[in-house]
Amino acid sequence: MSAAAAVIATLVLAGTTGAQELGAPKAYEPFFGRVVVRAPARTARADLFVGGRIIASRPVARRRIVFRLRLPSGRYDVAVRFRRRGGGVLGRRRSRAAWLLPRAAAHGRRERSRDALLTRRLARLGRSFGGWAGLWTHDLSTGRTAGWNADAVFPAASTVKLAVLVAALRRFGPRPEGSPAWPDIRDLATWSSNVASNRLLLRLGGSEAGGSRIAQGVLWRLGARSSTFTGFYRLGTARAAAHAATDRPRPLPFVASRRTTAHDLGRILVELHLAALGDRRALVRTQLSRHEARVGLGLLLSSDRTGSNRGLFAATFAPGLPAAQKQGWTTSVRHTAAIVYGASGPRIAVLLTYHPAIRAQVAAALGRRFLQTVGLADVRSG
Repeated sequence: MSAAAAVIATLVLAGTTGAQELGAPKAYEPFFGRVVVRAPARTARADLFVGGRIIASRPVARRRIVFRLRLPSGRYDVAVRFRRRGGGVLGRRRSRAAWLLPRAAAHGRRERSRDALLTRRLARLGRSFGGWAGLWTHDLSTGRTAGWNADAVFPAASTVKLAVLVAALRRFGPRPEGSPAWPDIRDLATWSSNVASNRLLLRLGGSEAGGSRIAQGVLWRLGARSSTFTGFYRLGTARAAAHAATDRPRPLPFVASRRTTAHDLGRILVELHLAALGDRRALVRTQLSRHEARVGLGLLLSSDRTGSNRGLFAATFAPGLPAAQKQGWTTSVRHTAAIVYGASGPRIAVLLTYHPAIRAQVAAALGRRFLQTVGLADVRSG
């Protein structure tokens, strides 16, 4: 999208927020099929539109109207039109680019237990890779986890931009989608723009160092204690040593200044998902409102799946499967961290790969085997 088109899109969206929006979902928010709106006085009938097509119509007895939407998962413009007796239109409310997810996606449990059998299978898979790999999965419906080399430190590439995303959503809330920073927030989340990330650091902290300190604080609040944002602190300080890794059978033979682990990225995604559900602890940790967290999740669901930003999983996902993703890549690393919203409930899958001369197709092949091993290769969206 050109700069001019981005500005126009922002202005159009700003004109449809607030009083002109649905009660739920709001623009860019994920939702689970429940559409809520308050009708104006003298409304006799309400019509539900999705993507410009009428889906349902009903008489109105009360001002508060609730529709239940049953459509395939995906991103939709949702609108409700109000009509008076005789058919005259009183007005409408509309929310753009809302993400319909399966009802099972509303589950969310933090880590509760380790799946020993799956952990052993992931160990065999990780050791079979010709480079270095870190693997982590978390079933958000049950709290069961598994991983291999999940606490080993890898070069982070763009994955720790998740911290910048969270910080920006908070700073430019309560409606970040209508703020002047929205084009940069969107571009950082959906196609990992370095330019957008740098601009947001300056907006957040007044300088690269100031913005990096804020991003680092977000990482620490969200439990990503082995992760760093460049310029904040060096690996091996007393504070970093206090959070020693517990699952690193094959650590990399070097130290990167901007670093992360598969487990850390899983922790960040857990808190963002739970904050979007309204979990009180996650709202405190992220310092986001429920709407801000939902906008962030919606942007990651809208991640551009082309080129290097396609990541390690997209080729294996079933068509139409919603996945909130963040990718990272350089000439030596290929990473994907995702929340997969299948019909049976949400699952986190994180794969980090490193090789001095890494080949994208080789890393993607490991991604396919990883998804097959954890049962996500043939998952449907519901």
